[in-house]
Amino acid sequence: MLLLTVFACSNRTGTGNCPELPYELMREGDLVFRRGRSLTSNMVVMKDKHSYSHIGLLHKSDSGWCIIHSVNDEYDFEGDFDRVKIDRVEKFFSASRASAGAIAHSFVDDSIAGKISQMALEHVKDSTRFDSSFITDENSELYCTELIYELYKEFGIDITEGRRTKAGLFSFPDEIIFPSDIVENYKLDIYFVF
Repeated sequence: MLLLTVFACSNRTGTGNCPELPYELMREGDLVFRRGRSLTSNMVVMKDKHSYSHIGLLHKSDSGWCIIHSVNDEYDFEGDFDRVKIDRVEKFFSASRASAGAIAHSFVDDSIAGKISQMALEHVKDSTRFDSSFITDENSELYCTELIYELYKEFGIDITEGRRTKAGLFSFPDEIIFPSDIVENYKLDIYFVF
């Protein structure tokens, strides 16, 4: 059963404003979804029935909650490239990057969620490149949903439950994993939406 608790977003007009986040509910390995503001995000939202264009997962670092995600066109320094990276949760959900979002508890137990998070950190350390060809069966590069899919697959779990979206969009292959293919997993417990 999908339990949905909605928290109101207040004052998201500036470029750095972030919604009031439920830090006390967050757990390692929770999945995060956002509707981005980039051209690629807008193309995904045109096809994605839940209107999310991006996904990542929560990780608790020494400095606070962060998001591990594979992203393009979000550079942190000169010479940066499209890759799996880690950002503060406030940056991930900032008004300049997100017009909407959600956080969901994963259905795996805490030990597996921790292992998934650690595996995701390895992709950050290795600077795994973003897969701009969006080809799911080739894993040297990973797009955002492919990263999550591959992490869960290591534990014999198909987080998509076999769902794929027929993209039919310029620069996308015929079928890819969209955020809706994951968010539709009925086992996820969505506890935050803005």
